[in-house]
Amino acid sequence: MKDTKRILQDIWNKKAIGYPALVVEESAGHYQNSGNIDKSAGSEYDSALAYYESLDRSRGDNIPALNATLGTYIFPSVFGAKIKTFADGHKYVAEPLIRRAEDVDRIRPTEGENYLKKQLELIEEFARRTKGKIPIRMPDIQNPLGVAEMMWDSDDFYVSLYDEPERVHKLLGMICEQIAGFVRRVKEVVSDLVPISWPWVWAPGKGVHISDDTMSMVSPQMYEEYGVRYNNMLSREFDGIYLHSCTMNERYFSAIEKNEKLYSVNFAAQYSSDMEKIFSFFSGKAVIIPHYVYTDNPQIGTVEYFLEKVAASMKENSDCIIFVAARPDNAPQDSVFETYAKLFGKKRSLWTSKES
Repeated sequence: MKDTKRILQDIWNKKAIGYPALVVEESAGHYQNSGNIDKSAGSEYDSALAYYESLDRSRGDNIPALNATLGTYIFPSVFGAKIKTFADGHKYVAEPLIRRAEDVDRIRPTEGENYLKKQLELIEEFARRTKGKIPIRMPDIQNPLGVAEMMWDSDDFYVSLYDEPERVHKLLGMICEQIAGFVRRVKEVVSDLVPISWPWVWAPGKGVHISDDTMSMVSPQMYEEYGVRYNNMLSREFDGIYLHSCTMNERYFSAIEKNEKLYSVNFAAQYSSDMEKIFSFFSGKAVIIPHYVYTDNPQIGTVEYFLEKVAASMKENSDCIIFVAARPDNAPQDSVFETYAKLFGKKRSLWTSKES
């Protein structure tokens, strides 16, 4: 564990150690919080702890943390959005809360039961039980632009970015206040906080994770006005951001760089620009975290090809953490470690067994 944390700390300190860290999800099963308001926080904790203990036996540069994430829908629920479970088993906003720009004028945070309160209950219960002895991961936070897009009828939302900028900024400001208040509370109650939500890698406690999945739906200029502006409000308050975007296109690289104190960039490789371009631009500027998910990433090839692509894309000044999610059958990921050893085994010591 000490060697693993040293390696990860060196990467976060941008020491360009010459090889990527490798975090692999090897577990006895998959875990996701139920998001059931009626289910006790203690019951959720027991499930999360069992999964944490399973991950703690994984090989690789893995420092697991308890996962208390419900989902990015927690912030729309604060404003009264109805949430429902869809066919894929995940919860999303059921229908637009805002159908036209004028509806923003009536939007206010609700005082009733909502999923943000449930999320805070989970965090507080996890913190009470662990007493600082087990890390807890920051829940997934969609940035204000992404939360607004969830709440607003899509057609009207994108037109309003042009026609109703004042109302869009009014809503984004309210959302930003809710996110900031939530993060403050999490940081108050969790003494050993892992601030990065996805992928499941370890990072120091400063800063805050932001999912920025609406980026590619607007122009780079609009992304700066409606995305970066509010990202930076959060970055200034919490001392930096860890940025995830499903789509990281080279058209946006210069705008992404305007996110202040950008600690890391994570992206879905199958929806993003060529990995070599991402490494060329962001090496030396942020930790680069490519991930592979078996149910999504086969569009770019096998996991072995993915690892080879990372190796070919790395630069001398690259700081990188690779994350490989669990196999659908939860089988050991021997081929991942064998491929990694061929690519980087001469530069570092490796793991010999799942208990190493």
